[in-house]
Amino acid sequence: MAKRIVTKIGNIFCVEIDKQYKKFFQYVANDMSMLNSSVIRAFKRKYTIEWKPNMDVIVDDDVEFYAHTILSVGIHNNTWYKAGTHKDVGDTTNIMFRYYSEGNTSHMTKSYRWYIWRINQEHIKIGEMTDEYKHLDIGPVFPYFDIKNKIKTGKYIYHILE
Repeated sequence: MAKRIVTKIGNIFCVEIDKQYKKFFQYVANDMSMLNSSVIRAFKRKYTIEWKPNMDVIVDDDVEFYAHTILSVGIHNNTWYKAGTHKDVGDTTNIMFRYYSEGNTSHMTKSYRWYIWRINQEHIKIGEMTDEYKHLDIGPVFPYFDIKNKIKTGKYIYHILE
């Protein structure tokens, strides 16, 4: 029988990259407006693989990006593991995301159906993307391997309009 995976807001997870360094992210919220997925904030700093995690140092770092994902799948696939917990999850009331909804996107180069939203709030259609919102993190629920790739390279694997 598989062991039940329990995650809580405030948990900090470690992603080891190529057995050379590690980076961290923190589970900061659930977003009911995006499939009740987990919202994470990934931190910028790289650490040596031997570094012993200090939760205060980790959460004091700058945020590289926010994303939606399913934490238990990443744990189950040994992509990340829990490193600790910290009560400081930052200001979650002002985290905003963007995404587009076009159907078949295989040949699309521009979308006119962009949406923006704050966690647990209604999605607002803005139409064509403007400079005002281009800085927002892209907001669909990403699989564990895409989160790891974004942490490692700064880019998602399968997102054409990022």
